[in-house]
Amino acid sequence: MLKRLAKLTFQCVLMLCFSTAFVSSPRSQTQSAPPSTNTQIRVSTNEVIAPVTVTDPSGEFVLDLSQKDFHVFDDGVEQTIDHWDLGGDHLAVVLVLETSTRLHKMIPMIHGLGSVLSETAMALSGEAAVITYDSTVELRQPFTRDHEAVADAIATVKFEAPERMLYDAMDSAVQMLKDQPPRWRRIMLVVGESEDVGSTAKLGPVVREAAYENITIYAVGPRSAMRDFLDAAPALWAAPAIFLLQEGKNKVRNHDLEVAAAATGGIHYGAIRAATLQSAVDRIGGELHAQYIIGYRPNSERAPGFHAITVTVARPNVSIRARPGYYVPPTGN
Repeated sequence: MLKRLAKLTFQCVLMLCFSTAFVSSPRSQTQSAPPSTNTQIRVSTNEVIAPVTVTDPSGEFVLDLSQKDFHVFDDGVEQTIDHWDLGGDHLAVVLVLETSTRLHKMIPMIHGLGSVLSETAMALSGEAAVITYDSTVELRQPFTRDHEAVADAIATVKFEAPERMLYDAMDSAVQMLKDQPPRWRRIMLVVGESEDVGSTAKLGPVVREAAYENITIYAVGPRSAMRDFLDAAPALWAAPAIFLLQEGKNKVRNHDLEVAAAATGGIHYGAIRAATLQSAVDRIGGELHAQYIIGYRPNSERAPGFHAITVTVARPNVSIRARPGYYVPPTGN
């Protein structure tokens, strides 16, 4: 993984040499990040971004495809790809970290996640922010390119309350990410249990807005199953994910993060040991630099409601993972 990541990072450097330099946000003290009470979904751009992960039968990333190998369909109508790249767009990552007392056995491994996040997801050009949640939602670190600041923010968090205000924390992350430039790749990485206790926000509207704002949700969390580092087959969550986007509701109890990830093109990993927790974050970081980024502007007016996205690749014997679609709110919302 490290050799592959080094190669990918070098490719990113070559591409980023021709891009505009960005100024990072200053580091600040811990701040409260109250969840948004406005459930309306605001329109920010007409461009649809569809990160696509392509793997071979052994699970290795396929990195030698070109734009002509891809076809993207919106509600069954093929679209013109006007933006295409391999992992080169600027990354904005919000780490959403559970700090409830339920995770006290995982404290040492969570405190050590800063270096993994910095080396993989942030790499040379990415920016990251840190939000924690238990009985409150706290902004621990605003967006920054400073790897040490991110690592310090993670290493100093305490685990003192039993509540798990997951949806409120995810809502806060969406509000931060939607303010980043539209061309940036917006990533929410949740480390915590797939369950909410105490939030005022609702999962459906949060995930709908994330999908509309081209935000991809990834998640890593403890699981009770005997197997470790198990990512449930994305196909298993496809139907619940589409239902969540269509209806704004989640009917899969205690699998909130699995469904949220599937609805936005990400993936959920379960981990119960330190090594596999870090391996999961490392795997996600590697994927972010190995994805094909497809952008298009729908060639017809987008009516309110759910719009399905389908991506095909002209290469046999590969697996493709992309977001299943997005929801357009009614006029005025």
